[in-house]
Amino acid sequence: MLIYKVMLSFILSLCLVPVMIKVAFKFDIVDKPDNKLKLHQKPIPYLGGIVVFLSVLPFFYKDIGFIVPASILTFIGLYDDIKSVSPYIRLVSEFVVVSMAVYFVAGIIQPVQFLLLVITGMALINGVNMVDGMDGVCAGTAIVSLLFFSIISKNYELLIFVFAISGFLVYNFPPAKIFLGDAGSYLLGFILFYSFSFLSGRSGRGGYFISLMITAFYFTDLVWAIIRRVINNKSPFFGDKEHIYDKIRKKFNLKPLFVALITYFISFIFGIIGLIAWDFQVIGVIITIITFIFVGYFFKLYKYD
Repeated sequence: MLIYKVMLSFILSLCLVPVMIKVAFKFDIVDKPDNKLKLHQKPIPYLGGIVVFLSVLPFFYKDIGFIVPASILTFIGLYDDIKSVSPYIRLVSEFVVVSMAVYFVAGIIQPVQFLLLVITGMALINGVNMVDGMDGVCAGTAIVSLLFFSIISKNYELLIFVFAISGFLVYNFPPAKIFLGDAGSYLLGFILFYSFSFLSGRSGRGGYFISLMITAFYFTDLVWAIIRRVINNKSPFFGDKEHIYDKIRKKFNLKPLFVALITYFISFIFGIIGLIAWDFQVIGVIITIITFIFVGYFFKLYKYD
């Protein structure tokens, strides 16, 4: 039965993208070049996130811990793509939806554990949003992380997400014909935290740390971005073109296709660490921290070029 679900989610995604491309152009829901942070040559449709959402909706509509938070985040992200949403509204919304996932998916109510997971979830969602700046990077790394979540937690329903995102990635792979938009990056961030919550709820502290290892690619970019901005007297919320994919492109002078593949490899390395560290979690945490530091210094994520 699962095989039919994953294949249907993939087919839905493949078929919905051309439809959403037309809708995006008709209603001008597109990402327009600004020669600053947005360097593509022509307007690219958003609504990739709506494709992913609609592709998983038939299989998770009864799961309140997923469908309600995912719907809220996708709607807010879509509104942000069309107009603009206050950062405070986004943060409050993230707090609400992450709290729902911690309660309904992880089943955690102990205050300290609850708050720790909520803070982690909000950070993860924003970390995923940050890496959505180059064709194929966000969707591809999310697929890698979800595959490891599926294997480690033995929750193979997560493959539905993998195939829905894969259908979108066919069109988002460099050169992209459609973008996730904020609706999509928030949704993918929540999907990852949904998986994070499931593993943490099932396996406790060990599940939490393994989940951190699996998603360390996003935390690496997020933490180094904050460090970079703070030590250069900039706001942590200040956007820039110094994210991990930017640094890879500059360091090796690569096209977006090869940059995306390298980000997949880095995400894969973190996933492997999580996979082999189940019985050696302290060692896994140490290796993850070393990898985090190495990536930060190798690509000079702490400085502006």
